[in-house]
Amino acid sequence: MKAFCEITPSIPKMANLLEGGGKTPILNPTELEDVGFKIAAYPLSLMGVSIRAMQNALTSIKGGQIPSHGSIPTFEEIKEIGGFNSYYEEEKRYATNPD
Repeated sequence: MKAFCEITPSIPKMANLLEGGGKTPILNPTELEDVGFKIAAYPLSLMGVSIRAMQNALTSIKGGQIPSHGSIPTFEEIKEIGGFNSYYEEEKRYATNPD
């Protein structure tokens, strides 16, 4: 990786790091920048932690419990994170008033 960056200094480079199974060494963003990369993709990170959280929640539910309040966002937080509140505001701009 470092050799590639050294022989192509004027070309921006992107590292695509498959966490937990790829052949590329997993470096953190600072290490990648030090080597010469400008962009880094960690495509499995969000999906992996999401899957683990879903498995844990389903295990709790199967065991007769529900996930604790601190482990899940409130409905208002879900709407904000998911962009619903912005969508609702934008929707108001285009709403027509009934006659």
